[in-house]
Amino acid sequence: MATLSRRSLLKGSAMLGGGAMLSFSQLFGFTKVFGQDAADDDTTTIINLAATAELFATTHYLAAINNAEALDLDDVQVEYLKAGFLAEQDHLELLQSLGAVPVVTEFYVPENLFSDKAMFAAVTEVAETAFVGAYLAATRAFSNAGATQFAVTTAQIAAVEAEHRALARQIGGSLANNISYAQYTLRNVSDAVPVLQPFLDGEPADDSLGAFVGPVQPPTADDIAAIRGEIAALEYDNTVQPYAAIAAEMAPADTTASSGGCSVTASQDVNIRSAATTTAAPSGVLRAGTSMPVDGMSMGSDGMTWYRVTGGGFVRSDVVTTSGDCTALPSV
Repeated sequence: MATLSRRSLLKGSAMLGGGAMLSFSQLFGFTKVFGQDAADDDTTTIINLAATAELFATTHYLAAINNAEALDLDDVQVEYLKAGFLAEQDHLELLQSLGAVPVVTEFYVPENLFSDKAMFAAVTEVAETAFVGAYLAATRAFSNAGATQFAVTTAQIAAVEAEHRALARQIGGSLANNISYAQYTLRNVSDAVPVLQPFLDGEPADDSLGAFVGPVQPPTADDIAAIRGEIAALEYDNTVQPYAAIAAEMAPADTTASSGGCSVTASQDVNIRSAATTTAAPSGVLRAGTSMPVDGMSMGSDGMTWYRVTGGGFVRSDVVTTSGDCTALPSV
């Protein structure tokens, strides 16, 4: 990632009297967002970069919680941050369960970030806006790949990151709900890297945020456990499931293909993958003895045929048996 071009997080006069900053349209414009030349990020890239962002977020929020007095945060605002920390940790653990590995595990921050409330609110807003944009980009990419489970899940995460953005604006004294649509600022998840680059290597493009210090270590297991111990007091709801998990749980019940349609049956547990490759993260499991209807097929880079099961996700042809009419499946 060091070879990627670097840009300042907040360019020019990004920090003004009330924590005002340049908008993302000013920073990036929309040519990058709507450009059609770039290929979609693959699943591994998406989840590894997302895990890096989530680890940064937990590090960021924990440091703010620990410096609440210096930031002049009241008790309610600290509760916001603790709930935000838990959500980001939940996202990170979900990604890690799918095989994600953060690209870096320590971060750099402006030296005044956790003592200057306006700076903290502004930087948090920009970071959360980047996270929203990245997860919307992932939603688009997974939709293109036919991975419905992942597309809905990343949309779920984007919605929560938008809540965090609103809370950051509230902490900074700005109108929290100031937009009608979450900002689609990035075409691919990897496009978020230049936004966050100074936090990854401590080398901002200019001095608009001052000197960066670090590295700052991420939360420890004890840190995570301590805040998880406050779940009940915070009234934080950790029972909501990602759609990928819900879809995986529902899959075994969907055992009957439509009359005359193509279906696949597993003789042993088979991973349903988000794309037609063994390097794609699993999005569910086709249990042994279970059948699922198929609505398309794809030729993988391994030269094998992959079947797309109804609802999204792919299984490789050599680990399943087919039944019904599979001769007219569309290429997907």
